Amino acid sequence: MLFNKYKDDYKQVQSIGLDGKLRTVTFYEGSYFELPYDEKQFNKYKLVCAGFSLLFILIFLGAGLINPDSSKTAWIVFPYFFLFLPIGFNLLGTFNLLGQKCRMEKAGYEESIIRLKKSSMAILILAAINIILDLIFICINHNINFVIEFSYIAILLLLIASVVAFGVKYDKMFGGVIRNSN
Repeated sequence: MLFNKYKDDYKQVQSIGLDGKLRTVTFYEGSYFELPYDEKQFNKYKLVCAGFSLLFILIFLGAGLINPDSSKTAWIVFPYFFLFLPIGFNLLGTFNLLGQKCRMEKAGYEESIIRLKKSSMAILILAAINIILDLIFICINHNINFVIEFSYIAILLLLIASVVAFGVKYDKMFGGVIRNSN
């Protein structure tokens, strides 16, 4: 609770219960974020987010199964390994979204919908960096297997394309979020 950035969204009130004992009641006074559709539509969107999250993991693992010559170089491998972090955060945002309702508190909104957006952008940036570094590696080393190297780049391009497709769908799903303050 020491580093809780949402602590100001809650108010604690002391009251006397029916048994005469003093008790503390906590009320949420922060902003609510409401989605402009019903729970049934929101459940469909949750499945779409879960599908894209699973797709990101599968493409990431597919890129890892290819063993290009560049995978023996640290400045190529580390960006690929660090790509796991935003993919993991994307999966975590999806899990948090599964427990949310159409009307959510600020913490739930930021830990699900905003986390999906930010982690998807990080996936996009790291995949692009990885492609650029692999192209530099190809330009420096001419005695490599170009088919495997370009297959690796093609899979990373597929990851970028799926993130862009998710971004388009994300805008349609969560573009109309309404913020209500108490």
